[in-house]
Amino acid sequence: MSDANVWDIVERPDIDKRFESADKIRAKMGIYGPGGQTTADFYEISKVHTQGLMEWCFGMIWGDETLDPKIKEVAVLAAMVAQDLDREIYWHVRSGLNLGLTREEIIALIVQCTPYCGFPKVNHGLHAAMKAFADIDAEKKSKSKKKKKKKK
Repeated sequence: MSDANVWDIVERPDIDKRFESADKIRAKMGIYGPGGQTTADFYEISKVHTQGLMEWCFGMIWGDETLDPKIKEVAVLAAMVAQDLDREIYWHVRSGLNLGLTREEIIALIVQCTPYCGFPKVNHGLHAAMKAFADIDAEKKSKSKKKKKKKK
């Protein structure tokens, strides 16, 4: 098949549908918005990058329903460990928990990367997970204290 013919069968983008899909998955991930990650800062310097994140990454890749979001998060975490991206691991640990992974599963999947990625990268991944867990625990404790104060 030539490239000229491929355009006849490729789905035409429905931008509104992709952005709607992106918003839904980001809400399920629970790491975007107030207190979390945002694409607004990228929008200020690159509208193209922001549109790529929203439309392609979240609207198409995450929006594809072939795999459960929990399985996708496992793949993302493994890829992040392999690339030694602890800041991203931190956020995707939080997302993984919101999508149904347990802390034990997250630790096990990071450790599973050891023979393929090496101890240093796995150590960094484990530290990022520990920080995410500690921050989540601190946030829960803070919310609990605020609720107790309101009841008094």
